[in-house]
Amino acid sequence: MRPIEHDRYRTALFNFLADGLQDHNGDMFRTITWANNKLWKINSGHVRDEDYYLATAFRILTADEKNQIIHELTMGGVVNGTGK
Repeated sequence: MRPIEHDRYRTALFNFLADGLQDHNGDMFRTITWANNKLWKINSGHVRDEDYYLATAFRILTADEKNQIIHELTMGGVVNGTGK
């Protein structure tokens, strides 16, 4: 995989979770539950072009990469209002 593609997967997942985290008032547990349900719905049918990177990010990114995104969101300022 080319680095630019990898970055698109990472960015899609980061932005998706960041928006969800803000919508759930900083509650990461609720955000992950919501995200899992939403991603199952996206993956259960035809994926729209704009959802492609998000829909496949969970398969492409490693557990460490996904955990790093969650760490950045919780510790990097999105929860406390200084990020994004």
